[in-house]
Amino acid sequence: MYAYLKLLFNICLFSKGPQQIPHSTQLLRLTAVVYALISYLLIQVSTDSLSALLQVATELIIIFSFTALMLVIAKKMSRYVQTTSTLLGTDALISLLAIPVLNMLHQDASNMPAVFIMLALMLWNWLVTAHIIRHTLNKPFSFALGIAFLYVFFASQIMGLLFPVSPVA
Repeated sequence: MYAYLKLLFNICLFSKGPQQIPHSTQLLRLTAVVYALISYLLIQVSTDSLSALLQVATELIIIFSFTALMLVIAKKMSRYVQTTSTLLGTDALISLLAIPVLNMLHQDASNMPAVFIMLALMLWNWLVTAHIIRHTLNKPFSFALGIAFLYVFFASQIMGLLFPVSPVA
């Protein structure tokens, strides 16, 4: 397990690619569970438990569907397990770092250092997603950045539509 975490961390540092993740459905299941737990902790900071569970389930559906759609279009479905494991694992690692920052922002939304840290984590996640897509599709990084942007944009639109944020009074 330590070797897997180290590999995910190296992918987050852009020194390894998703092709080095073992092709294992059991590892994909385990990574999905860990992702769900971390995502739940992250979301539950700002909403109730039921809504957090529904949002986590929706996020998982989006990630699994996006990866499948991308790989079907690229005719590289054989990379599904590794790519999905990598997307979930790297997102979980970065989200774990975001939990204390989000707690700070939940207590004081005007905490500018926390705002900048959260923006940096979001940018890092986007770049890591692009890095994974680049290796998965064997495309230039600029192309992968565009696909990653579309993924983040549409995922946030879907989440915003299904789980609108009520204004703070």
